[in-house]
Amino acid sequence: MFYTLLFIYIFYVIFKLFLANLQISFVRAEAKKEPVVLEASEYKNAADAAVTNQKFEIFSLIYHAVIFFAWISFGLKMLSDACLKEGSTSENILFVMSFLLISSLLDLPLNIYESFVKDKKLGFSNMSAKIFLVDTIKSLALMLVFGSAFVWLVLLCINFLGNFWWFWAFLLSFGIALIINLIYPTLIAPIFNKMSPLEDGELKGKIEGLLKKCGFKSSGVFTIDASKRDNRLNAYFGGLGATKRVVLFDTLIKKLSTEEIVAVLGHELGHFKHKDILKMIALSAVMLFCLFFIFGNVGESAYKAIGLGQNGASIIIFLVLFSPIFSFLFSPIISHFSRKNEFGADKFSKEISNKTDMINALTKLGSENKAFPKSHWLYSFVYHSHPSLFERINELENES
Repeated sequence: MFYTLLFIYIFYVIFKLFLANLQISFVRAEAKKEPVVLEASEYKNAADAAVTNQKFEIFSLIYHAVIFFAWISFGLKMLSDACLKEGSTSENILFVMSFLLISSLLDLPLNIYESFVKDKKLGFSNMSAKIFLVDTIKSLALMLVFGSAFVWLVLLCINFLGNFWWFWAFLLSFGIALIINLIYPTLIAPIFNKMSPLEDGELKGKIEGLLKKCGFKSSGVFTIDASKRDNRLNAYFGGLGATKRVVLFDTLIKKLSTEEIVAVLGHELGHFKHKDILKMIALSAVMLFCLFFIFGNVGESAYKAIGLGQNGASIIIFLVLFSPIFSFLFSPIISHFSRKNEFGADKFSKEISNKTDMINALTKLGSENKAFPKSHWLYSFVYHSHPSLFERINELENES
């Protein structure tokens, strides 16, 4: 079983490298053609940004592959020997959390390069050393506190719920994911960003009118100070039920007109009206169920192959190590339905605002975020949750 998973992992790395290089070749070829969606200079900048991002992804993939093989060759056994003496629950938690903490620290060089070199070069990052340090400390603290609690609960499932522990662990994980979505806009997001109610004015009035028209009840319209870290534009509806919030990045408010912002929110409301969020939650639940089913039934020989016993901590770490493969295999399915939902949301936005405002908003988003308007069909098939800008605008323009 282990060597089957190892073979799949190697194929996963090679195929992702192939896709990244395929996308680079495609973008470079398209960049030499007549620009679409964006002005000529913006089109070239977006192409350069796309190639730069893909090169970073290639390096990240190779870097993580080296770490993966270091873990399975000697790292996990060394960590297990250091943490597991008597096999108690506390030692199992220590083993898992040490693995997660070390993995996070090993990611720091990539995070630093991305924020302070790559994204600054592309004109996105406003990150300061102080903000980066504080964000990192907060993230690690949250991981250690809530991660330890989650690991403890999963260990209880493994130790006391028999052969079908994986089913109960799936229900636990899915329930916690829903809770995180519920509390994110009110409890988690404010830990990292200052969130303020949108000031009274034309924009707030039009947004509230739009929400009322669509029957969307929220706990308010808020802005966050995203620009202290990044210049990209974004907006989202966060939370579930009564905790739903409309959240606008301050960068979005600065760059888009009132009508364009309303069009963007109309798109997001399209997801609400079409129940896309519930559909994607259900699809994610299926994926999570399959993940726990497969890795909950891995034989003892797989653990012995990397020098571990089949204990609770080893099962959790094994799942974490190999879960990216499973997510990658499942991603084309999720991406397909997500892209379909995006077209539907664009159409809804056009109907409640107008086509011109939505097209203008998409064009500005592409320009400011340096999003290349086209993508290779295979790369898009595997990865993209959104259709390309060219496809979205073409669909809007050609709809009757």
